[in-house]
Amino acid sequence: MKILVVGPNSFIAKTFMNGLDPDSYTTLSVRDDGWKSFDYTTVDTIVYFAAIVHHPEITDEALHDKVNAEIPYEMAKLAKSQGLKKFIFISTMAVVGLGPKFGCVNTIDRKTPSTPVTPYGRSKKKGEDLLKSIDGLCVQLVRLPNVYGKDCPGTFYHRIEQLATFKFLPVYSTNYKFSLISVDNVAKALRKLLTIDKSDVYCPQDYPIISITDRVRNLAKTNGIEQKQFAFFAPCIWLANKMLPKKFTDNLFGGYYIDPADYPVLTD
Repeated sequence: MKILVVGPNSFIAKTFMNGLDPDSYTTLSVRDDGWKSFDYTTVDTIVYFAAIVHHPEITDEALHDKVNAEIPYEMAKLAKSQGLKKFIFISTMAVVGLGPKFGCVNTIDRKTPSTPVTPYGRSKKKGEDLLKSIDGLCVQLVRLPNVYGKDCPGTFYHRIEQLATFKFLPVYSTNYKFSLISVDNVAKALRKLLTIDKSDVYCPQDYPIISITDRVRNLAKTNGIEQKQFAFFAPCIWLANKMLPKKFTDNLFGGYYIDPADYPVLTD
């Protein structure tokens, strides 16, 4: 099998490639039009990492659509005409549009309607729909929750790491499961997908699925801190929810759970 990694500068792509035989893959950028003249007869599988993400300053929907939907669609059609067997599209749970919410757990399964609320989520959903319309090509849509790990460009897990430095932490609840995945587990899931020839939606995540507060406590313990968490500060946390950025309190004091019973398990 010969793999084409599109968007090799992605931190997820770099981790994925680190676990592969260097002779088993080649790379391609979509920063120019070189992808239009690439010889796709030399590859069996495309893994498409390229995306506009972690750039809130980019609000141009057309630019999001070009990179996250139109290019992968046109590439997949072109490659299929040259014999491509499989296209793995790195997508996001943002296509669902249902995230964590303060004081409760939002559960996502196959029946959850897709109503993306960001340019990133909307463009990825468009990309998924376009790719699924291609007949005769194995299309695997990989919807990732928040990804953490070395060189992760997002701020979410960095905030968790900061909270893990406190010896005392007020919490709202420790029962709100929150789906996350390490970059190493993403790479492991993708390598497993290389052996599966079934078009489907895949939602890999870390197991066991635990709450953010439990994750903060475990990380603190790893750092040698026996963190004390106090749920009786809940009234203060409720007030903080009114004063602090909503995304911050939703992530820290809410739940976001991808039902593993509804999706193929790709990680241990």
